[in-house]
Amino acid sequence: MRSRIFNHFLTLAVCVAFIAVAAAPVVARAAEGAAPPKVESGEKPKADKDGGGKKDKADSDVTGGKFAGDPVYVHLQPMILPMISDAGAEQIVTILIDVQVKDITAADAMHTMMPRVKDAIFQALYGGLGDGSLRFGQTVNLPKVKIKIAKALDKTVGAEKVDDVLIQAVAQRVL
Repeated sequence: MRSRIFNHFLTLAVCVAFIAVAAAPVVARAAEGAAPPKVESGEKPKADKDGGGKKDKADSDVTGGKFAGDPVYVHLQPMILPMISDAGAEQIVTILIDVQVKDITAADAMHTMMPRVKDAIFQALYGGLGDGSLRFGQTVNLPKVKIKIAKALDKTVGAEKVDDVLIQAVAQRVL
């Protein structure tokens, strides 16, 4: 019983450590005084010399779509998930996901709903990694993970806006 409680505590501690490390660059930028430009409500950012608005973090997470017919990709931040079984915490899985969307408008809609998008993906993957339905033994079953993520995005963002889910990297660390 104590080892099970210890394993759950260890999993929580590792997740908190990963979150703290991921938040460090944001804190560093804020300490350097890099604040987003202030915009009055209803006012758009002023155009830069390229004719577009000022780029923010959301814009840098979207690539493609410069020419007609070009695919547009939304790059999600790495998702860090614990793999927990009845024996306790087994692994930490980090997944890097890109989502191919129909157009820039769909990418903007996805960014507007990003907290819901991340929540839907996390909920879709969390249980499956724990119960083994998204694994081959101790290895993540990528085809099943892609299907789970696609279904979660279809419900959250809309099937008409999402073209494909692309897994860019998976890292597994045994605890």
